[in-house]
Amino acid sequence: MQMRGRWAASIRPRSSTLALTGGLVMLLASTSQGQPPAIRLEDALQRQPKQAGVLVSTPPAEQWNACRLEPIINPKDGKTPMGYVVRDPAGLPLRQFVSYDQATYNIVAYYHNGVEAFREVYPTRSTDPVQYRWLGPNGSKWGLDRNRDGVIDEWVVLSPEELAQELFQAMVSRDARRAEALALNKANLDYLGMPADKAAALLERAAKVRQRVLEAAEQLKLSPQARWGHLELAAPQTVPADTWNLRDDWIVHKQALLLYHEGETARFLPLGELVLIGRAWKLLDGPMLQPVQAAAQGPVITDAIKDLVAQLNEIDQRGSQATTPEALAAHHAQRAKVLEQILAKLPEGPQQEPWLRLLIDSLGGAAETEKNDGPHLTRLRQLKESLAKGSSASLAAHAAFRLLLAENSLALRTAPPEGFAAVQDKWRKSLEEFLNTYPTSDEAPEAILRLAMALEFTPNGEAKAKEWYQVLTSRYPQHPHAVKAAGAIKRLDSVGQALTLSGPLLNNGQLFDLASLRGKAVVVYYTASWSSTLADDARKLQSLLRDYGPKGVELVVISLDQDARAAAEALATHKMPGIHLFAPGGLDQSPLATAYGILVVPHILVADKKGVVINRAAQIATLEEDLKKALQ
Repeated sequence: MQMRGRWAASIRPRSSTLALTGGLVMLLASTSQGQPPAIRLEDALQRQPKQAGVLVSTPPAEQWNACRLEPIINPKDGKTPMGYVVRDPAGLPLRQFVSYDQATYNIVAYYHNGVEAFREVYPTRSTDPVQYRWLGPNGSKWGLDRNRDGVIDEWVVLSPEELAQELFQAMVSRDARRAEALALNKANLDYLGMPADKAAALLERAAKVRQRVLEAAEQLKLSPQARWGHLELAAPQTVPADTWNLRDDWIVHKQALLLYHEGETARFLPLGELVLIGRAWKLLDGPMLQPVQAAAQGPVITDAIKDLVAQLNEIDQRGSQATTPEALAAHHAQRAKVLEQILAKLPEGPQQEPWLRLLIDSLGGAAETEKNDGPHLTRLRQLKESLAKGSSASLAAHAAFRLLLAENSLALRTAPPEGFAAVQDKWRKSLEEFLNTYPTSDEAPEAILRLAMALEFTPNGEAKAKEWYQVLTSRYPQHPHAVKAAGAIKRLDSVGQALTLSGPLLNNGQLFDLASLRGKAVVVYYTASWSSTLADDARKLQSLLRDYGPKGVELVVISLDQDARAAAEALATHKMPGIHLFAPGGLDQSPLATAYGILVVPHILVADKKGVVINRAAQIATLEEDLKKALQ
């Protein structure tokens, strides 16, 4: 039983964190004589984390009889019972209950695939936790709940990405308390020893975070279907501690940009400065209202359309249940119908423009399952023609691009196998025509990326694809797609170059660097839970590793799912071997995908024992031949 002194140390944050939070209720340092509270196996397995959205393992009820409840013995005396661990039929831990006061369980740990994934810490003789820790595949967050009401009052460990996710959820739910927990506070600055003159100005800024979050939420009116996408950060800036006589360095991200998705639309939201206090990043400014107003240009809701807007919101709430292409198309068709009614009640001009943009998006979504003469595709064509003659080049470009996507989707869906090349040829020409017509539009970076992607999968098209990737990186260096394009260029030039890659491990979030495998041949396999080849590829990779693993081959599997839960479940289900990496963002935004500009899954890179890429687009069917070369 691996029950060591780490439990006693882990029931509170480190001393620096303790100082900045103003102190915690401490648990008993020693164990009194007696038995820990009794717990039944069934009750232990039914117990779930008190925070939502946490990935933990719970076997099916029919397997519970094969699970075991084992005692935990205090390592200090080798005999005093401290609690219980629940193991699954294979012997992997599922739950762990540790008592220091012999009255309650002071630590309750939850596991996923045998790795600790979440922890609740309870004060002496209390049934309400005071600390929550997200671990393993669930991230790195560590939150304090001082009044034990289930809501985090302050974060003592929080990465920039997790801060942005928390902030986004605070805006979606209009939750002021959730926003306040993210802001810099006086205790943070007292812990650092910030001089009074500097502290006053910083606290004045941080005091506006709550209101800015609520104002941004009101302005953006994010629906429950809005999705956090990505956090854009430049390198942090540092003021050494001795400059201001602080306890720690003053480390700041000067400008954070949050990318989020609302329907088919992606937008950036400036967050101002982020500050590192101990191990938690804090908001100094919060959502920057003026840039939001300039960029978002949200729809204006008048009395004439408020009832229709309410209908639209109801449709969006129901739409969260739509998962099939047919259901999604029906959802967009309902939205388009209401949006047409909204436009009919508004005067032509600026008030109509944001609603027109929403209508264009919904028409494109509704057309996904239609025929060429379908009503939504026909209406989209009409809008494209009429807007091309109007004064808004932005709307005209948006309609033209959305029509382009819808028509290409239709062509791919209906073309016979022998007609696929013609469809792709038309797609490339259409994208080039769009870029000639709307070279400075908001959709241009997306069009460039799609054109480069299409060229890359065309025989002898890689050189031209690389040219377009370079256009994207030079013309739009601040656009999120520029990172993807730079990675694609790196991948296209990678043969003969060192394979460099690092990222968090899926099971515990610790940083893994490919350099640690130097001296071994390496296969990097990119996949996702929705990949149609995942099951077959897993079996093939299992077989290859059995034969070539002992000869010096390592497998690194990179999951490009949107969340760790889906990634972990899929890889476990298919018994995928190897080292598993995961970083949020999916195929489009995960830094593990953008590092080499991965466009589709599966994708395979192979490096030899010197760490040099020998195949940048390996195929599972011929992977064994690559391994033989890599081992030479």
